[in-house]
Amino acid sequence: MRPGFADLSAPLKVAVVAIPIGGAGLAVVAALRGGFASPEAWRWGLVPACVVAVLVAERYPVKIGPEQKVNLAALPCLVAALLLPPGIGPAVAALSVMAANLTVRRTWIETAINSGTVLVAAALAASVGAVGRDVDVTQDVRATAAGLLYVVVNLALAVVPGALHGRRSYVQLLRTAAFATWPALLTLASCAVTVSVLAVEAPLAAPLPLIVLPLIYRMNLAIKAQSDANEQLAAVLAAQRRFLTDVSHQVATPLATIMTNLSILRRANRGGVAGDAVADSVAEAERMRRMLGRLRALAHADEDVPLRRELVDLAELTADIVRAYAAQAGTSGVGLVNEVGAPARISADKDLLREAVANLVDNAVRVSPRGAAVTLRVDRGSVGPEIAVIDSGPGIDETRLPGLFERFQRSDSGSGLGLAIARRVVERHGGTIRVHSEPGAGSTFTIELPG
Repeated sequence: MRPGFADLSAPLKVAVVAIPIGGAGLAVVAALRGGFASPEAWRWGLVPACVVAVLVAERYPVKIGPEQKVNLAALPCLVAALLLPPGIGPAVAALSVMAANLTVRRTWIETAINSGTVLVAAALAASVGAVGRDVDVTQDVRATAAGLLYVVVNLALAVVPGALHGRRSYVQLLRTAAFATWPALLTLASCAVTVSVLAVEAPLAAPLPLIVLPLIYRMNLAIKAQSDANEQLAAVLAAQRRFLTDVSHQVATPLATIMTNLSILRRANRGGVAGDAVADSVAEAERMRRMLGRLRALAHADEDVPLRRELVDLAELTADIVRAYAAQAGTSGVGLVNEVGAPARISADKDLLREAVANLVDNAVRVSPRGAAVTLRVDRGSVGPEIAVIDSGPGIDETRLPGLFERFQRSDSGSGLGLAIARRVVERHGGTIRVHSEPGAGSTFTIELPG
């Protein structure tokens, strides 16, 4: 059931009443200043033309973006405001919109707001730049200003009901609507002004600017196709996140049982062929456990939930990671060094950022030869704090560098998830991650975060 006037909030009730009344007042002022006389008889033909054009435009609106509409009715309404007498043009534009809205069965509340908005914008345009019999440079400038004023006022008033009804920030909503619609709005305004001026100076050439309308139509078909593709891609990515989460959770419990049983078998079968087989199975099960953990981390990093930001001391973060990986590094005969060139604190999701750096350290430890060292360095970069992870491993082949951070890029040292997780986490924090590597000379992964 559509809401009635009594169901509206008090501010929205005021807008529904005030916008049409304000438009009527401005239309009266325009009529008193400009009168009701037409310079040429042919201009009266714009009255039925405006009504028909607005009806067609309302029946087939042009969509710009997922939730924005730019109605082609702005074109005939503005032409009517510029070419018809100031006492007639705004009223014709508003009544055309009212008739079109009622034809497509909009509510009377929507009809009142839409026609009132057009009446305000058209009355101001008619007062500023109505095109007379003689057109000169001054008239051209005034008509251009009137066209710009029309689209600006129309847009500014059009978002008022949405802001009041949804209790959203008016400025933010206006910014969003303007960003999504300004190319089409300016195109329609310039087209209307050009048609109006040519109708007086060169009547035969007046229809030529309308050639832009098919271009707008094709542009919006492309935008609509892109919007549909983005929605499909978002659905695929959401399904992927659900799949990763579900798989990691479903496999985690039986894997824990398998590892427990393997541990029992290993204690019961020390040495021999059976003991070696159990040890290999334990190692593979542990590798699978790590991979499942990374799948969960990747799904979490892809989620659109807000980051749980807090003030994070990067020196403390890297020191904590060094302590956590000390045992693993010691087993591999690799040293871990934490260096702080410049202390830094940032607002970040500590758990996610720790996961990103830890994945880099884990990779560095696994590729570094025995006796080498992995260094974590905190310093200041060109735009903000940096965390560098430096290893002495074999380096990375140049052919692998372009796709290194893509997910599931297999390598000899892992599943290809760790670097993808690190990049996603860093990007969500507004930072960048890069790598410098030379075969045989090790690699340096650098996370640069906004200051």
